[in-house]
Amino acid sequence: VHPVVGGGIPVGELAARRGEEAAEVISRAEKLREGLLQLADRDSAAYDRVDKALKLPKGGEKEREARQRALQTALKEAARVPLETAEWALEVLRLARDSLSHCPKSARSDLASACALAQAAVNAALYNVDANCLAIKDPEFLTQVSARRKALAREGERLAEEIKRVLEPSLFSWLGERDSNPH
Repeated sequence: VHPVVGGGIPVGELAARRGEEAAEVISRAEKLREGLLQLADRDSAAYDRVDKALKLPKGGEKEREARQRALQTALKEAARVPLETAEWALEVLRLARDSLSHCPKSARSDLASACALAQAAVNAALYNVDANCLAIKDPEFLTQVSARRKALAREGERLAEEIKRVLEPSLFSWLGERDSNPH
């Protein structure tokens, strides 16, 4: 017969594990925040390059060609940065999904709000991709970006729906069984 561990050791171990999980969530969130802030700076710099290319002279044939090359290069970068931003915003959605099992009832509305904002960030970034691709003339680049854009949009919708399926029943339960889905 082996003695049963006592003195709160199992509970302490469980609490420590929960603390580690919370620290991991906080660490992931901080890395995502820092990465998204860097992307905001890169997006601004990419737009500056588009703006500079648009201001290049276009008097002669060579000037027009040089301006067009500079503009196409700048527009491609201006499309790549928000595409990457959408990828990072998807990571925020994944973090929200991974946090579901640790989320206390009192914080479910906060997690649902974070999910909605992250999905909006994915969509906003993809709209920026769309706007920048309108003037790009490279069909191979557009094909690659289009495929990635569609995949990111689908994944954003899938993750957001997965999170909502878990959170909304408890959040909307006060509405009654008939009205539990306000959408």
